Amino acid sequence: MLNVYSEIGRLKKVLLHRPGQEIENLVPDYLERLLFDDIPYLKVAQEEHDAFAQTLRTNGVEVCYLDELVTETLATDAGLRAQFIQDFLAETHLKSRRQKQALTEYLMMMDIQTMVRKMMSGIRKNEVPNFRSYSLGDYIDEEYPFAADPLPNLYFTRDPFSTIGNGISMNHMYSVTRNRETLFSDYVFRYHPEYRQNVPYFYERTAPTSIEGGDILVLNDKTLAIGVSQRTDSASVEAIARKLFYESETTFEKVLAFDIPKSRAFMHLDTVFTQIDYDKFTIHPGIMGPLGVYELTKGTKDGQHLKIEQHLNWNNKLHYFPIPFI
Repeated sequence: MLNVYSEIGRLKKVLLHRPGQEIENLVPDYLERLLFDDIPYLKVAQEEHDAFAQTLRTNGVEVCYLDELVTETLATDAGLRAQFIQDFLAETHLKSRRQKQALTEYLMMMDIQTMVRKMMSGIRKNEVPNFRSYSLGDYIDEEYPFAADPLPNLYFTRDPFSTIGNGISMNHMYSVTRNRETLFSDYVFRYHPEYRQNVPYFYERTAPTSIEGGDILVLNDKTLAIGVSQRTDSASVEAIARKLFYESETTFEKVLAFDIPKSRAFMHLDTVFTQIDYDKFTIHPGIMGPLGVYELTKGTKDGQHLKIEQHLNWNNKLHYFPIPFI
């Protein structure tokens, strides 16, 4: 089902999210909370997105939409829809059981696709029947307009999960705001009739440390590059390496960890280091000086030890020195 061993191979299928009402629910007072600097104009955003999607189709790429896949997933089992709602509500900021019950009843009134899109776009308190404050926490948060925050970052579909070879990394996002996004794709890969066929997980969204898809580059069938960035923890890189080398049937033999500056300006590895041909990469000059590269391979000791070597001068000849097994 999954077969991704290249950043530059011919694209056959892509997952997109068309900008929707979540953009309209961006309000100036809460932009920082929702990880936005400005409010895009929805009409133009949709026009640009549609032109992009059509360009992909014209070049023979199958375009899939996240809301449609989630709808198809939940339609397979009535009980699955109820479970999904409960999992979704568990990751909102609501504290009151009765508020969650009111929101559950509101969502269950909708057809499945309308419900999924509403979850993505954000749910305002004033649109939910019988939604009122009960607990002290409810009253303290009463001025906040949303019962469930909008998810305006959903159209960055590369980040919540990454396809690596024949499996996926279901990522634990850096911010609580974005980690809710991974619930949608997690359900697709666990329950969708087409995608649930024994897909191996190389990382779980419930893991204790963060990793985001923009830091994961599949260079070839033997080498994976992962950025250690503001949003991806070094422990996450080690966890994926152990999963690939010891617990899964993969062809990967090496993980290159790129230690890049920990700032929003260098948010992900794919924004500063991009493969454009078999032996060519674009690189942001701002990371040249501080960049450190570490090579993780399978250790020779028993158990799940990793062998780590540090690249001393990545821009010239290969110079490594060993680090103790971990």
